[in-house]
Amino acid sequence: MTMPKKLWLLAAIVAPGLALADEPAPQAQSFATVEVILEHCAKLIPASADRYREHAKLLAQGASEETLAKLRKSEEYRAARDSTLESLAKVDEQVAKKSCEQHLAQGQ
Repeated sequence: MTMPKKLWLLAAIVAPGLALADEPAPQAQSFATVEVILEHCAKLIPASADRYREHAKLLAQGASEETLAKLRKSEEYRAARDSTLESLAKVDEQVAKKSCEQHLAQGQ
């Protein structure tokens, strides 16, 4: 399985379970991974950037801006973000674009 497929598979697995109990708050590692992938796709395919940003907003749905700010400052979030960025940097741009396009085509 290629790296983009692995990352989208991870995103598909973790996205439904991102919210926690009282105030919905995404799990830092999962949230960072999916958020970075969507940001990367928005940069690769500017014409679809708004759609990727909408998907990113859905991940944080129900969490306050304060909660998200704290989450993004956490070590777990930053480590996952850095790791995902490092992985994405190794993926051929055309392969990454194709994976991003497939994500939108599947309506996820």
